[in-house]
Amino acid sequence: MNADPMSLSGPAGHTPPPEVEVWDAAALASEQSLTLFQKLLLCTDGTVTELLALYCGKPIQAKKLSQFMRVGPLAGLGCVDGARVLERSVLLGSADGGVYLHARSYFVFDRFSTAIQRDLIDTEQPIGLMWRAERLEMYREITDRRRQCNPAIAALLGVAPELPLLSRTYRIIHGGFDLGIITETFAGTVLA
Repeated sequence: MNADPMSLSGPAGHTPPPEVEVWDAAALASEQSLTLFQKLLLCTDGTVTELLALYCGKPIQAKKLSQFMRVGPLAGLGCVDGARVLERSVLLGSADGGVYLHARSYFVFDRFSTAIQRDLIDTEQPIGLMWRAERLEMYREITDRRRQCNPAIAALLGVAPELPLLSRTYRIIHGGFDLGIITETFAGTVLA
């Protein structure tokens, strides 16, 4: 839940500060402080939009908070100098005002189809649903799962700034190339 998810993994042997808990899949399975649904959100390699809809019993909507284009290279995405990288900040929630999850993403823009490029810029649709509509085959590699305080994201989620938040970061790979990296963050008190 750093400001820059590209730096979450850190160098080999890197130890996070003591106030940060980081789990691999095996450790997460035996973590007693998390509910089964929280573990599912942290471990799934699929889109969370439908999981949230099932859990909350409501359709899930995306609300873009910010979006801008930067120029690569960007470490971790294998893009060359001058590549366009779209950075997005999105909230997933319900029509009645419930806010469930914050996502910060970095996408190598030119590696997407024209249709997805247009939808990313012009719509509020969740990215996972865009990929599904296009039937885009991909692999998601989870690179980080953690519990950590982040007052800025806590404010977006409407929870106390001292509340530790849960997050997962993953790479999206298609045809041997990175399409992007996403960090999804949620409050354990909201999705318990």
